[in-house]
Amino acid sequence: MRANTLKISLFISFFLLVTTLSAQGSRCSDIRPFCAGSEELVFVNSNKLNSEVVAGESGPDYGCVEFPRYPSWFYLQIEDSGDLEFLISQSENEDGSGEALDVDFVVWGPFNTSDDYCQDELLSEAYHVDCSYSEDAVEVAKINDAKKGEIYVFLITNYSELPGFINLKQTNSGSGAGSTNCAILNGVLGGDKAICGESETTLNAELQGAKIYQWFVFDENKGDFIQLSNESKSHLKVTVAGTYRVLIEDGDGDNTIEDTVEVVFYDPPLITQPAEALFACGQEGSIDLTVKQTELLSLNASPEVCQVEYYETEADALNKNKIQDPSAYVANNNKIIFARIVNIDSGCISDIAKIALDIRTLPQLSLEENYRVCVDAYGLFSEELVLGEDFGKSYQYAWYNGDKLVSSEYDLYLYEESANPDYTLVLTEKFTGCETRFTTTLSYVSKPTSIKIGILKGDFENTGTVEVRTMRNTGHSSEFEYSLDDGAYTTNPVFRNIQRGFHQLKVKEIGGCGGIVEQGFTVVGYDFFFTPNGDGYNDRWAVTQDADYKVLKIRIFDRNGIFLKEIDPDGEGWDGLLNGKALPEDDYWFNLEYVNFKTSSRHNFSSHFSLRK
Repeated sequence: MRANTLKISLFISFFLLVTTLSAQGSRCSDIRPFCAGSEELVFVNSNKLNSEVVAGESGPDYGCVEFPRYPSWFYLQIEDSGDLEFLISQSENEDGSGEALDVDFVVWGPFNTSDDYCQDELLSEAYHVDCSYSEDAVEVAKINDAKKGEIYVFLITNYSELPGFINLKQTNSGSGAGSTNCAILNGVLGGDKAICGESETTLNAELQGAKIYQWFVFDENKGDFIQLSNESKSHLKVTVAGTYRVLIEDGDGDNTIEDTVEVVFYDPPLITQPAEALFACGQEGSIDLTVKQTELLSLNASPEVCQVEYYETEADALNKNKIQDPSAYVANNNKIIFARIVNIDSGCISDIAKIALDIRTLPQLSLEENYRVCVDAYGLFSEELVLGEDFGKSYQYAWYNGDKLVSSEYDLYLYEESANPDYTLVLTEKFTGCETRFTTTLSYVSKPTSIKIGILKGDFENTGTVEVRTMRNTGHSSEFEYSLDDGAYTTNPVFRNIQRGFHQLKVKEIGGCGGIVEQGFTVVGYDFFFTPNGDGYNDRWAVTQDADYKVLKIRIFDRNGIFLKEIDPDGEGWDGLLNGKALPEDDYWFNLEYVNFKTSSRHNFSSHFSLRK
């Protein structure tokens, strides 16, 4: 509670001030209706920049609010009986951000609809319902045990005087909660009425406590309202379009309420039931429902003011849950689509029409995702590949290799390799234009184009390791398997523990394409290193002869390829000397010529070894 003598004296002086100003702020005579509903009411506060009404007018009892600065007045009517709770907040910005501003409030009530809410005797202590004068920017106002039809008055003040926004929102709902009547926002009679497909309507002006009702209609010829005789009840039956007014008084004639409403009668738009089904392609793509729009609108004289809405179910049509993009609707196996026409000017809607969908299910082609095709060195297939199936003359066939059309027949004959391995069939139903696509990729395989055998280790005293490097055609996905000396085939191209001598290697594509490629090779025995230090171990480097081959010549080079000397293949080997001088530790290369006894062929072999001290 903010209470001090200075504020009280200021309160009195401000009341003297406001009586002399031309009020731009809110007085009780400017009171506005509001309802909570499910939304929040956000409005500009009264402040020192937009209002000359600095303080609440004299007469009302403001209860706990000692200094009602820059007031804003509202009233509400109870629709459902119960308890109501409202959150009142004030901030610098409309979205609630910025500086929080002190807000206070007073609530009076309950009143009848015929009461003059701004009379001092009503805005008195006897009618106080709730109030707050705290320093908070957020307040909670409560109305307990409110009854249907009751009126309550709110005064909300801006203690800070700063510009900002006030937020008013009902925060309770559910069992025991009351609600507010939003019809008062549009006056007693509500908003203007567009009557669709009916020849009459009833205006309801009933208010609690009202005694006298007078009804008027606007006369275009006289340019004024004329009273309707013998119409003195709260309800008026209207059969002619026009502007109607009601005057409502209590029994003493002290309080008068006036409200006006315009009534217009409209014929609802007419909708044509489509004569034929709409074809829909069921497997892929979408359908344009709007192609039926001209037919649906054909009975309306002014189709330009009509809008067609489409729905998946009849319940959706009744609840106005329309299809958002009818020009690209995915059928999802629905057989019936529902449509209504809405008149944009009146809001009137037509009956519901049904659009039958003929969902065309196109045949399925048995086409594998991938085909392995064996080709020879010239790119020709070992066997002709035939793709496709005859689905009858109702369909068009278009085979594409990449983007290039290659056939318009149902079957596609392939016999040679192409640069693009992707093939697509576009199958189109001639009558509907529905189409579907089937795609496959060819994987070309062939036998090796070449084989290189690398001997990774060939020590005469130990076994060797052989690695096979197999070359394939560019763009082919060939995979190979290997057999050494008629052993089992394996996909591993490395063979270990290979004895010196002649060996036979077989290579084939893993599916057998192109047959078997054979190649012989010889593992020559030689020392990987020697240590010419005179200790009797590994003092000389030599190449070992074998029953499978005969070494004819051995030449030694340094790491730069400079020839050093030639040694006798049948001699004791090299002692590491050159012209009687010991050579340094390093890697040295050798080249030898040998004859393979099994094939009677002559070969060259090169590798390297190490000299260590």
